[in-house]
Amino acid sequence: MIKHNKKLLFICLFIVLIITAYISFITGTIKLSFNDFVVKFTTGENATLDSIIDLRLPRILIAVMVGAMLAVSGALLQAALQNPLAEANIIGVSSGALIMRALCMLFIPQLYFYLPVLSFIGGVIPFLIIVILHAKYRFNAVSMILVGVALFVLLNGILEILTQNPLMKIPQGLTMKIWSDVYILAASAFVGIILTLLISNKLNLLNLDDVQARSIGFNIDRYRWITGLLAVFLASATVAIVGQIAFLGIIVPHVVRKIVGGNYKVLIPFSTIIGAWLLLIADLLGRVIQPPLEIPANAILMIVGGPMLIYLICKGQRNRI
Repeated sequence: MIKHNKKLLFICLFIVLIITAYISFITGTIKLSFNDFVVKFTTGENATLDSIIDLRLPRILIAVMVGAMLAVSGALLQAALQNPLAEANIIGVSSGALIMRALCMLFIPQLYFYLPVLSFIGGVIPFLIIVILHAKYRFNAVSMILVGVALFVLLNGILEILTQNPLMKIPQGLTMKIWSDVYILAASAFVGIILTLLISNKLNLLNLDDVQARSIGFNIDRYRWITGLLAVFLASATVAIVGQIAFLGIIVPHVVRKIVGGNYKVLIPFSTIIGAWLLLIADLLGRVIQPPLEIPANAILMIVGGPMLIYLICKGQRNRI
């Protein structure tokens, strides 16, 4: 019965996502009506609709993919590091990826279609620093996040210096996206999320201690590395296209755990759909709150995510995380 309820809930969430995407598509400075679609499909000609499709549809598709990828990345990082506060933006992964992305676009712009992989190289560096320091000093959850924040500040300082060069371009959110961005991100999303689903039955075992894992023949260290690197890849790929989007990787996994529990075989698909919806709705709100000005979706998520991070830290201190 519970299994059927979860399937029904997933279908309902998917329908909500489709409805939100449709509302996002017809909402903007230029309003669309049902008649515009009728004219397009009956005559094949509607210049206004054609131009809006090229402006809005890539943005919507990218918002859906980025939201899904960041939500899954957050869930994976929390599993790999055994830290409920872990998220790519907070521990400096996104900043490292963004620096590498900026350098690649300055010196080797012809490799544009390989940006997710190149950004991944930059994102791995702060992740490795966190893992190495944790292995040596055995941080608790809050201390690990404080080290991550220090890396975030350091890398953002470097990024600030680099961006003083007028040729140093970095992506700024979901605006002005084109179809090539969609294709690049779609390839990364497909690979990353499919691999995540393939190992999802192993993720629950990461909660075991080393002795328990060895007793059942489970190589826990290998899967922690696989999980962590997969999380870094997903986050870095989004950074390559839209820049840094904060807190989505914290908000979604915790919300999903409250709804469907902590089983990763269920948590990953639900994180995908809720992450996609949350970023899409944040982008939609940013466009309608103060038109014709746009509030970045990242700003809205920071307003929501900041208090949530404080709550999780306080809760963790009570529970001695």
